[in-house]
Amino acid sequence: MKSTRIAFRVWLLVSLCVGVLFAGGKIPSFNDGELAQGKYATMHMLLEKTVMKIDVLTVDVRLGKKAHGDVTKLADGKSYSEGLGNQIADIAIKADDAAVQLTFKRSVPLNTWIGAVRENLQQARAAGLISAALEQKVSNGLPEWFAVLKDRGFKDGDRVVYRVYPDKLVTAVVSNDGLPLVRRTDSGKEGRSVVMASYFAPGSDFRVPLLQSLFN
Repeated sequence: MKSTRIAFRVWLLVSLCVGVLFAGGKIPSFNDGELAQGKYATMHMLLEKTVMKIDVLTVDVRLGKKAHGDVTKLADGKSYSEGLGNQIADIAIKADDAAVQLTFKRSVPLNTWIGAVRENLQQARAAGLISAALEQKVSNGLPEWFAVLKDRGFKDGDRVVYRVYPDKLVTAVVSNDGLPLVRRTDSGKEGRSVVMASYFAPGSDFRVPLLQSLFN
């Protein structure tokens, strides 16, 4: 009984602390009811480690209603092609209402993940989708923004959720047991452009698998 009471007090303390830390806003949801539903609304892919074919993470994208309507007009009744994919990617990159969710399938050190994000930023900048100054700003900020994960890293089942709005980007990290670890809001259009460009830039590991998944 004593150990049960202690465990309850620890849980209560953690819950209260989380409530204080995240009182400024809720954790964004990939299944936000304001986003589009149904055919052509979502994209999904599994990222594997190239040589060993080890599952690393899944990526899910949900479009807002306007982008969903534009994609549906283009894609309905058609099969995937490179040209059609390029048109849809352009819509996704410019979307001002969307959600992107990463779900880790194994443990990944923070520095490894930051390195991968920086590669995506380089591809987006090389494609002219973001400026060199914005690339540098985000690259420099990553270790600070995710500092709470420095020693822990990401665990199997952890999620990173990006919620894109017209005037802001909300980023959250949620542990595999549902505990919010990070919540960050970036005002303006820069944040959203970085996220969508990172996943849909030409040459990105994510672009083609995500686009093809619309037609599966």
